[in-house]
Parts: sequence; structure tokens; C-alpha cells
Amino acid sequence: MPSAFRTSSTPPLRSSASSPVWSRPTSAPSPSCRSDSGGSPVPWLPDRSAYSTRSAIAAYDIAIFAALGWERRAVAESLSDVMPSGPGRWDARLGDGRRCLLTETGMGVGRAGRAAAAAPVAGCFMTAGCAGGLVPWLRAGDLVAADSVVPFDAPGRPGAALPAAADGLAVWAAARGFRLQIGPLAVTQDISWAAPAKTAAAAVGALAADMESAAVAAAARARGIPFVGLRVVLDEFDDDLAFIIDFTDAATGEPRVGRALATLAPRPWLWRRVIRLARQRRTAERRLGAFLAALLGPERPALGIEARAAAALS
Repeated sequence: MPSAFRTSSTPPLRSSASSPVWSRPTSAPSPSCRSDSGGSPVPWLPDRSAYSTRSAIAAYDIAIFAALGWERRAVAESLSDVMPSGPGRWDARLGDGRRCLLTETGMGVGRAGRAAAAAPVAGCFMTAGCAGGLVPWLRAGDLVAADSVVPFDAPGRPGAALPAAADGLAVWAAARGFRLQIGPLAVTQDISWAAPAKTAAAAVGALAADMESAAVAAAARARGIPFVGLRVVLDEFDDDLAFIIDFTDAATGEPRVGRALATLAPRPWLWRRVIRLARQRRTAERRLGAFLAALLGPERPALGIEARAAAALS
């Protein structure tokens, strides 16, 4: 879903509090590993996550991928010690002091896939941002966590589902005052889906749709680490975003002002939709930020595996 225009109620929460993915972080023995160039084993430095400037090997407890600028800012506001570490990348600390890598990928599966492939070692990959609702009972601002990710091709055919870690997260969230829906997340190649395509995706159980999570989930599976997909609904089931395609930047999701004016000026009835989507974005951004502040804060659940264990897999 695009930036300013991108894209829970009461169904039962499908989750379990017993999953080890959401247990509190535990310490792990410090292993050694070889550098990417095949050099000799390098002992880990005494940090809560692994890092060595000698070997240029770094391990993060979590790597978070956000497609859009406002999504990335919502994540960054939930972190501390946020410092640029490269184009579109920021090093940061979680609320308990562990290391986090934040990446702004740009929109779409291709950009997200390249960003995930280039990411350093991490104990977990996570996508965070907005999505389009695929069921009528989801409203703007509702939170969704994926228990699987289903990629759809251009004609709208579903592919094989990719795993996502969500067991116990709804219970953890409810204990902190958040309503989190758990279910499959669809991944589309288009900014806007027509109602029949949304209905088809919902028929396989998907609750919401984004454009990036399949690429990041596939990269996580290839590395043998968990994937977490966290989304906030921006556009609802009945919202039609087709009118924004012509003036939305395909990389950043930002509206191109000139094209937007050319599209909207002769169609004044569309302004009501623009105002509605802008209002929904403010709601989505606020609720996403509040939940991330808890999820990534001092009392966070453990997301994935220890950074050192992830390094041993690489």
C-alpha cells in the first residue's frame, strides 16, 4: 500500500501463550564463527548480541524491514540509539539493550527481497507497516500478525504459504491492552486490489494484504530463522485505491504532487476519498507506533532466536 494512501474487531484470537517464540529472552553460550571470507574463527565480543569489527561480522537480535518512510519512522520512534549505518539502514537498540537493524526497503517484493538478502546476520526478520484489509470486519488501525504468508502472482493465483511466527503473541498483546488479530497475510504485486481479488484472497483465510512480506519471509526461511509479520490496517475492504495508482511513486509510495493534482482536479468527488485515507493513515500510524513501543520495549517478548545462534547458522 502506498505512503499517504497505503494501506480488531471481535473474531476469536487464534494464538497460544506456550510458544517458545514469545518467551522472555534467555542467554546463550558464545560460539565462534568464521568470517565470510573463510578466515579463522573469531570469538564473540561480550555483548548481548554478537559483533566483531575485526571480522566485519555483525549479528543483530532482530532485523526490521519497513517499506515506506512513515512506517520506518514509526519503528524508529520505538527504538533507542538510532544511528544511520548505510543507505536506507539504521542501527538501533531495543528496549532491553539488544541490537536491532532497521531497513527502509521501498515498495514491492523486489526491493524487499534485495534488502533482506543483503541484511547481515539476525535472529529474526520482521516486517512492520500498513496493509489493506481483506475482510469487512477489519477497520483502519486494527493490528494483524501473520501466522503464515501467502504470495499471490499477478493474475491473482495463490502460491505456497511461507511460515510466520505468531503463537502466543495475541495473548501477550491482550495482556498489555492491545487487540491483535492472528491469521494469514496475503502478498500482492499491486498497490490496489479490486473487490473480487480481495474476496479470493480472503477465501484462503488471509486477513490483510501487503506487498513485501513474502520476500522477507522467504529470506528468513532460507536462513533458518523465524519471520514475524506485523501489519496495521490502513485501507479497509470497501476502499478502492485504484485512483491513486497513476500518481503514486512505485519505489517510495509517496504521491507525485503534479500528477496527483492533474488526476484530482477534474474529479472533485475523489477528494473525499483522499481525505478519508489521510485520516485512516493517521489512525494507523498512531496505533502501529503504540504497539511497537510495547513490542520492542523493555518488557518485550523474545522475537526469534538468539543473535549468536543465528550467526552459527550463517
